[in-house]
Amino acid sequence: MKKAREALLRTAHEVRADLRASGTMPFASGHLQNEATYVDASRISQDIAAIVSDTAYARRKFFRPEFNFDRRVNRQAGGRWFDAYTVGGKKGMVRDVFARLMGVK
Repeated sequence: MKKAREALLRTAHEVRADLRASGTMPFASGHLQNEATYVDASRISQDIAAIVSDTAYARRKFFRPEFNFDRRVNRQAGGRWFDAYTVGGKKGMVRDVFARLMGVK
């Protein structure tokens, strides 16, 4: 169980790093992407790790992709930045990273 929780936490950190590298999050000052988005491990004992964007405007930006996003820094900036991991081209990444860390792949 300890190995699985460590793999889960490391998976969340790898996905967060990939999210930052992908340049899909809105980027004005960098605060949302760099400081306000973090891995929350407070429920790891329940086998839950979350990537949280903790700002007043994160929800509005995420669910309202029609905003005119500044793309000077993050060329792919827009709303719904986690869609790539749930229904898009990186759909299997979470599973694959976790499997690799568990030694399954």
